[in-house]
Amino acid sequence: MNESSHLPPSCDSALLASILALAPLSVIGWDSSNRIVIWNAEAERMLGWVASDVLGKSAPFPMVEMADGDRPREITRSTRVGGIAQLSVQLQHISHDAASAAIVEIGTDLGDRKRLERQVVQGVKLDAVSRLAGGIAHDFNNILAAIKCSCELLSESLEPDDARTVDVRAISDASARAAELTRRLLAFTRQQVLLPHTVDLNAVARDAESMLIGITGDGVALTLDLTSEQIHVRADSTQIEQALIHLVVNSRESTPAGGRITLSTGMGPLERDPTGGEVPIIAASYGWLTVGDTGRGIPRELHGRIFEPFFTTKERGTGTGLGLSAVFGIVKQSGGYIFVQSEVGRGASFTIYLPLVAAPAKPPRVVHYERTSSGSTPTILLVEDETTLRGLMRRILERSGYTVLEAAHGAQALEKCELHEGAIDLVVSDIEMPTMGGREMAQRMRMLRPNSQLLFVSGFTDDEAMRQGIVSTGSAYLQKPFAPALLVAKIAEMLKAPVGKLELPAL
Repeated sequence: MNESSHLPPSCDSALLASILALAPLSVIGWDSSNRIVIWNAEAERMLGWVASDVLGKSAPFPMVEMADGDRPREITRSTRVGGIAQLSVQLQHISHDAASAAIVEIGTDLGDRKRLERQVVQGVKLDAVSRLAGGIAHDFNNILAAIKCSCELLSESLEPDDARTVDVRAISDASARAAELTRRLLAFTRQQVLLPHTVDLNAVARDAESMLIGITGDGVALTLDLTSEQIHVRADSTQIEQALIHLVVNSRESTPAGGRITLSTGMGPLERDPTGGEVPIIAASYGWLTVGDTGRGIPRELHGRIFEPFFTTKERGTGTGLGLSAVFGIVKQSGGYIFVQSEVGRGASFTIYLPLVAAPAKPPRVVHYERTSSGSTPTILLVEDETTLRGLMRRILERSGYTVLEAAHGAQALEKCELHEGAIDLVVSDIEMPTMGGREMAQRMRMLRPNSQLLFVSGFTDDEAMRQGIVSTGSAYLQKPFAPALLVAKIAEMLKAPVGKLELPAL
C-alpha cells in the first residue's frame, strides 16, 4: 500500500478539511523536509498537540519510516502531557505533483483495546487464584472445624486444674488464628456469605472508632471527618467494619509515631476511575469512605499489585499479604470499588465506593417454622462429606439431646428422608459436596419434607444463587469453623421459633 495516490485538482479544500476533521483515525502528514503539513482533530485528541503547535514544524516525536510493502504496525508514541499512546499506523505516499509530495500516516488508537486486554488477563489471573484459594479455604475450614470441635469436647472432659487444659487452649487459639486467615482468603475470592442491609457509612465509622483507636495506639492520632448527612448503602456492616480494620492496620504499620490517620466519608457521582487508571466504572451516585495516612507511601509501580493475595512489602514472616486482598474482595462482593492514591513520602489514601440506595430497606422479615414433632426428641439429619467432622458434629448433637441421622452427601440425604418413617425437624447440611450438593438437595427435599427446616454450614460456596438464597432467609447459615456451642445455640434458636408458615431458603 505504498503506491502513490493523487488528489484530484478539483477537490474542494473545505470538503477535504471536513473529512479530516470527522475521521475517527489520526491523520498526520509530513513533507520531504519532515515538516508537519497535515494534523487532524483525532491526532490532537490522541497525542495532545493542537494543529497550530505542529503545522509547519518538525514533529515533536520520531516519525515512522516508510517501508516497502508497508503494512499496519503497532507503535507507542509519547504524548504532550508525558503519557504513552498505543497506535496501529500505516503509511502512504500521496502527491499532486513532485513539489507537493507528502507521506501520510493513518493511525488507530489501540488504548481501549489494550486496556481491555490487560483487564481480561488480570481477570483470568485473579479468577485462577480465587479458585485455588477458595478450594484451599474450603478444605482447610473443614479441618479447622474438626480441630475446634475436638478441642472443646476435650476441654469439657478435663478438670479445670488439669495441666493439659493449657495445651488444649493453645491448639484452640492456633486454630482460631488459622480460621482468620481462611476468612481473609474467602473475602478475597468473594465466596463469603454476606448479610447485606441498608447501613449508614457514618454510623459504621462511628461504631468502629473505639476499636480503631485501640489499633492506632498512642503514637498515631486517629481523626474522623464525617459528612453531616447520612450515607445509605447496601452492605454487610460487619464486613465493612472488617475492611476498615484491615485498612487502619495497614496505615498504622506504615505511619511513624507522631503521624495521623484520617477516616473520612462523603457521597457524590462517580463516572470514571478517580485515579486516572483503567478500572471500568458503572456511572452512578456512590457513598465513599476513605482511610488516609501520613505514612511513608506506596511506590506507584506497586499500586497495581497491592490487592493481590499474599503480596506484601513487609519483611518475611511479618505479614500474610491477605489484609488488602480481603478488603478488595469484600468491596467487590458488595458491588463497589476501592482505589489507592499514594506517592512515596506523602502517605496513602484508600477509598471505598459503594452505590447509594434511596432509603433504608425494610427490616429483615422474621422467618417462622413449623415444628412437626412437638413433645418428642427432635430429629436432625446431618449432611456432611467430611467424615471426621461429621462424626464430631454427631457427638455434639447427640450430647445435646437430639436424634441424629447421617448422610455423606445430598443424594444420600434424600434417601434417608424417604426411608425414615418419623419426622425430621431440621436438616444441617454442608453446601459443597460430591455427588449432590446442598442446593439441589434442598430443592428436592422441599418436596419430600416440606416441614423440615434447613441450616447450611459451610466454609464457602461458589454458587452465587445459593448465597443470595441464604441471605433472603435471615438466619439459616453458620460459617465454618464454628464452636460446638454456637452450633447447638443456632439449632435451639431455630427449633424454638414460633409456629408459622415454613420458608426454606429461596433457591
